[in-house]
Amino acid sequence: MDTGTFFGKLFDFSFKEFITLQIIKYLYIIGIIAAAISALGVAGGGFAAIQYDFGKGILGILMSPVVFVLLTLLSRLVLEAIVATFRIAENTTKLVELEEKH
Repeated sequence: MDTGTFFGKLFDFSFKEFITLQIIKYLYIIGIIAAAISALGVAGGGFAAIQYDFGKGILGILMSPVVFVLLTLLSRLVLEAIVATFRIAENTTKLVELEEKH
C-alpha cells in the first residue's frame, strides 16, 4: 500500500506513519470555530439576561471575548502537546533506526 498519500497513511494498519501532524491545523481551525460559537453563546446569553438582570447581562456580553481567547488558548495548548508527543515519537524512531545501522 502506498503510505505516501493521506489515505495510504490512514489505512496503514502498522501505524508506521502518523497523520496527526498533517491534520493538526484543521483540528485547530475546528477548535477556533468551537471557541467562537461558545463565545457567541455567552454573548447571546448576556443579551437575553439583560432584561432580567442588567449587571449579569453586561457581564456575559463583556466575558464573551475572554471566553473566546481562553478556549482558543486551551485548544492550542492541547494540540501543541499532541504535536510534541508525536514529534518525540518520530525522533525516537529515527534515533533507533540510526542506531540499528551502526
